[in-house]
Amino acid sequence: MKNKLSAFILFALLASPLFSLSQAAGNWYYNQKKSGSASNFDDGIISNNNANEAAYYRQTQQQAYYPAYSSNDTSFTIDARVMMNVKADEYVIIFATSQVGETIESCHDVINKRIDTFINTVIPLGVKKEDFYIDFISQFPIFEIEVEKKLFSKTYNEVPKGFEVRKNIHLRYKESKIVEQMLIKASQNEIYDIVKVDYVINNSQAVYDSLRATCVRIINEKAKEYKKLGIKFDSKYQTVNDNISSTYPLDRYSTFSEFVKYTGDQTKPGSKSLPRSNVPALYYDKKSFSGYDLVINPAVIEPVVQFTCNLTVKFVLKKQ
Repeated sequence: MKNKLSAFILFALLASPLFSLSQAAGNWYYNQKKSGSASNFDDGIISNNNANEAAYYRQTQQQAYYPAYSSNDTSFTIDARVMMNVKADEYVIIFATSQVGETIESCHDVINKRIDTFINTVIPLGVKKEDFYIDFISQFPIFEIEVEKKLFSKTYNEVPKGFEVRKNIHLRYKESKIVEQMLIKASQNEIYDIVKVDYVINNSQAVYDSLRATCVRIINEKAKEYKKLGIKFDSKYQTVNDNISSTYPLDRYSTFSEFVKYTGDQTKPGSKSLPRSNVPALYYDKKSFSGYDLVINPAVIEPVVQFTCNLTVKFVLKKQ
């Protein structure tokens, strides 16, 4: 019976949308959705803000040079905005597991054996023991209600029944292609919850330096073009504002409304329909390219970290 149950859970894990998005969202999305901070999408209905943003994705990517605007009669501003899509150097996935037992000792013993077996089966996939970290979360007693009957009343007492221990497994890896095998190995050891996956960029400073240099080049090119219009300004007097940011895949998963929903196997006579879990359909919704002078590595086929740099320079106009 246990083998059949484990097989069914494994099938559900592989078939669910959670498995398909395991590279980034995991259980994190659903917890954020309950608090209202995961997305502006609600149960497959696209909000107006994200619908407008999504419309930009269907447009042809192009460089857009925006004209300088004069803040007053003595100065004008040139702005450059650049985005770079960067593939992660490595990832950190977090699995959550728990164990119930009659004693604290038995809980730790069983959960540690499950974790050790999982680690030993994943190491052949190309990770090392130092890539694992076991994060102890909690241990607490489990109570049941015992009814004590008296002549004219009943008394309900909490009686210790057992204990539960929870631990998280942090796993660092570099090849995204081994995720599917890791999930299968985890389910074989009764580890089903994926908390989240973090994307790691080892040298983000180098990315920002490259973006900033590109912004400087674009501003210099714009300044040359504006001089052709007869605009004269003094390069000795200027102010510069630099704004950098990064967006990670964990924040860019959104829901969509499915055209066809699975209701169970209706092709076999007498078969029972499996109840559909209330899990929204998700997809990776990258940040819009609209409004940027240049997007570096625009053609992305997997979730990436999106770095942006906005450089603004205010020049003082020369008196005519």
